[in-house]
Amino acid sequence: QRLTAIDDAKAKLTGLGNSAASVDAIMKNAMASVKGTAFGMGEAATTAAGATAAGVKPGKDLERTLKLTADAATIAGTDMSTMGSIFNKVATSNKIQGDVIAQLSDAGIPVVQMLSKELGVSAEQVVDLASKGKINFAQFQNAMEQGLGGAAASSGKTFSGAMKNFQASLGRVGANFMGGIFPKLAPGLTQITKAMEPLEAKAKLVGNALGEWV
Repeated sequence: QRLTAIDDAKAKLTGLGNSAASVDAIMKNAMASVKGTAFGMGEAATTAAGATAAGVKPGKDLERTLKLTADAATIAGTDMSTMGSIFNKVATSNKIQGDVIAQLSDAGIPVVQMLSKELGVSAEQVVDLASKGKINFAQFQNAMEQGLGGAAASSGKTFSGAMKNFQASLGRVGANFMGGIFPKLAPGLTQITKAMEPLEAKAKLVGNALGEWV
């Protein structure tokens, strides 16, 4: 699962026009963002692909965004991909609006209060500013960082988090063990699929013959 998720994420990044070097750098950002947390590299890589598509630049910006996504996902009790889609919506439009505020509030994240503290305005003013599209992605990130930064790392110290870390470690062992074989599986399946093409036509003939017999 780990290798497949990473493979799919790399394919998305390449499809979005990233060079091999950029893809490698993005994968490093993904790895750094979940190190010591209860989240795995696979979901971090998938979230990274979505974040870069939303306009987040690889490097410090991406790593910070992924860490905040993991923090928010921890508080909300959800996965990184689900929370990543919310973050990406804000990043794409460069503004947080009512629908995102509602999603985060429903997930148990007091985003209005955090934005109120970050911007130095009342909760009512936060709602009004958001409705007018006047709260940008940077302000949103700052508020999230001040309000729940480090939550994912802290969760890694709980029993459930430690268990997930242990499972993630087993996943890395398995991924490293399979690493030499995995890249050859897709080309091998492609060759087998091509070899089966003559069987497709023959199967139709056999099926028609059986149909007539019945």
